[in-house]
Amino acid sequence: MDLPQEVSADAAETAVDVRGLSVEFPTAQGPARAVTDVDLRVARGERLAIVGESGSGKSVLSLSLIGIVNGSGRIAQGEVWLDGRDLLALRPDELRRARGKDIAMVFQDPGTSLNPVLSIEAQIVAPLRRHLGLTRAEARERALALLAETGLPDPARTLAAFPHQLSGGMRQRVMIAMAVACEPTVLLADEPTTALDVTIQAQIVDLLSRLSSERGSAVVFVTHDMGLVARFADRIAVMYAGRIVESGPVLDVFADPQHPYTRGLLASIPAVDGPLPDRLTQIDGSPPALTDLPAGCAFVDRCPSALPRCADRQPLLTERRPGQVAACWATEPADAPTREAVLA
Repeated sequence: MDLPQEVSADAAETAVDVRGLSVEFPTAQGPARAVTDVDLRVARGERLAIVGESGSGKSVLSLSLIGIVNGSGRIAQGEVWLDGRDLLALRPDELRRARGKDIAMVFQDPGTSLNPVLSIEAQIVAPLRRHLGLTRAEARERALALLAETGLPDPARTLAAFPHQLSGGMRQRVMIAMAVACEPTVLLADEPTTALDVTIQAQIVDLLSRLSSERGSAVVFVTHDMGLVARFADRIAVMYAGRIVESGPVLDVFADPQHPYTRGLLASIPAVDGPLPDRLTQIDGSPPALTDLPAGCAFVDRCPSALPRCADRQPLLTERRPGQVAACWATEPADAPTREAVLA
């Protein structure tokens, strides 16, 4: 089902179009839906942040976009359209060719993502030669230029190094250089600043922002850090228990969040000025088990605004202002269509 949050992006400018994506993992208690019926459309050059607590499904969603689901998980349904192709319907060899060239990823931990027994040169040159058909000399020159572009002070020395010889920030810049090497249409970044100090975090986010602007790549940025979202993203999608519960332009969502969960996330951020509170605001309770989700809104047991129907009727994403949607009975406009009417 196409959702109202995506009507603003012109089809010709769409970088990636996700339709009805669901991902599940088998457990002893039955299948656990880590991602449920997600629709997303990201325009070329746009920066989308996906936020939520640990376990909300944001990392599983990003990995699923390139057909990678950890462990025994599987993509239960859905499509991921890129340049007129459904990536999830491609043969394994076709998908391997698309990764790196058309869609690429910056993983959370470069220490485990880079091959420890290969030099940085070997790891950057190989995809350049495979995807772009460059000679070894041409690929090496491009690798040097890419490392310089990411702000590494001595590209030649970095190229000759092995991952363990670089700092965490340097390894992450190498990962970004590898990801943008073939100028992909879509760049996925799964919490790429988690293990870095605040100064390096800001540098990495600014680097991703600049590369996106210069190259026109869409960036899907997974994070739990709302401060980084404010610094980096054009739009935000808030996930809870595998579903998107609110999305829209960052400034609009921050100024007037329409879902109680979004409000809770924003309220938990400590202020940088004014008097310090006695304690930080928190969202009481814990997320529900993905094997035993309620029939209605998954946030119902933690929600301060819950209504009786929230427990047994799943709210739809409905438009609150142009480009901003939320799935919440308590804040839904009186004239919004019911789920039964939409599905009729």
